[in-house]
Amino acid sequence: MLTFWSAALTAFGAVLLTAAGAAHAARHREHRAVLRAHRLLPPVVAAPAAAAEVAVGAATLATLLTAPAATALPATAQAALYCAFAGYTAVLRTRRPGVPCGCFGAEKVSWAVVCRAVVLAAGSAGSAVLGAPGPGPDRWACVAAGVVLAMANHLIPAWRAAGGRKPGRAFR
Repeated sequence: MLTFWSAALTAFGAVLLTAAGAAHAARHREHRAVLRAHRLLPPVVAAPAAAAEVAVGAATLATLLTAPAATALPATAQAALYCAFAGYTAVLRTRRPGVPCGCFGAEKVSWAVVCRAVVLAAGSAGSAVLGAPGPGPDRWACVAAGVVLAMANHLIPAWRAAGGRKPGRAFR
């Protein structure tokens, strides 16, 4: 069971990395502006960071689906990247608490962002150590669980930001 959840968290992290990297690459000016506001790294690292997000996320997801025995290396890279994000966002949260986060439309860096990075680093490290589930159906279930978690990560805050509308009133 532990293997399933570490693989699901790894898939979740891989989906988030790939989507975030693609978004950062597509909106490179906005990404550089966010890094400028952070004042911790030069904006020139925006393009390589986006490329690393896409490469690590896509490699991890592809390996989970096609060759779970080889998950250790990409999961380790993903764990390292999420550790770096956790450290970076923790420094931002303590030194510049009001700056924009730059991840998935979050308005400012929060402790929830830091915790998400820590949990995804731990899940990815767990997959690197424990390996991914072997049989095909288990692998797909892990990836499906990761995709559902990624969608919830994106949709729940969007739903909350939609305002004071109560659910269920759309069809009255």
